[in-house]
Amino acid sequence: MKSTFKKLTGSQVDLEVKLDQKEFLSYYQTVREKALANVHLKGFRPGTAPKELAEQAIDQDAVFNEAARNAIRWSLDEISKDNEWTLIDAPQITVEDSKDMGITYKARLTLFPEIKLGNYKKIAKKVMAEKKEQKVEPSEITQALEWIRNSRKQKEEDKAPELTDEFAKSVGKFQNLEELKKSVSDGLLAEKNENEKERLHIKTIEEIIKDSQIDLPEIMIKKTYDNMEKQLGPMFKSSGKSEEEIKKTLTDRARQNVASNLVIYKIAQIEKLEPKPEEIADNGHRDYNYGIVQNQKVFQFLENQ
Repeated sequence: MKSTFKKLTGSQVDLEVKLDQKEFLSYYQTVREKALANVHLKGFRPGTAPKELAEQAIDQDAVFNEAARNAIRWSLDEISKDNEWTLIDAPQITVEDSKDMGITYKARLTLFPEIKLGNYKKIAKKVMAEKKEQKVEPSEITQALEWIRNSRKQKEEDKAPELTDEFAKSVGKFQNLEELKKSVSDGLLAEKNENEKERLHIKTIEEIIKDSQIDLPEIMIKKTYDNMEKQLGPMFKSSGKSEEEIKKTLTDRARQNVASNLVIYKIAQIEKLEPKPEEIADNGHRDYNYGIVQNQKVFQFLENQ
């Protein structure tokens, strides 16, 4: 078997494979013998008809086509293993030549992309050093308490209850108003800290992507785009954006999402941060839960740089 290939953009490869007569004959003979054994001719038991008659009864084109499919499947598998390729989409196959019982075929393959990361540890350390200390302003606590007061009204026209110890007790397990205020303050601070952590996570991955080399496959971007369009399309349409604006926004997001996932995957692979079976919730969504746990491990690793 002889093969040559040319790398294209978008993690695609154009491959040409030639199988000579001897190589292809092993696939052809297997399919042909099976077809002959299944020939049904009147007066003969299956597999006992004279060879000349059986040969005339089988569909020669069907035999050749099945043999070609088998040869292509197995040769592609061997070439992929030799080159350490992982196919992520069905290959586009064209049989170019079938002379002398040998075949030549061309295939366009879409591969899982090669990911060359930048200095992700250095980038993470720099970005995490930008962490801002969060604090809660008195006005924010007042605003939150006002929201709680108004939410306790039975009717729109009712007057909101006064902020007293009794009110605090009616809201939850609070002994007095000061405990309620502290709970509100702690909750607001926790939310701000979580938002700051998320901001640093996003920026870290964005900076790593800029410093990395990833040839994103279009099929990955398209699948992500299609999912986003289903989830976010109606919201964007209701905002008054044009079709072109929506498409550009979703395409940019899809591209960034794919790149982010690939970077996280690669860091997890290099640093051996794959989740253990016992860390993954068994609720029928194993792949989703695996991704959540893996992301947590990677971001915890980056935070510690």
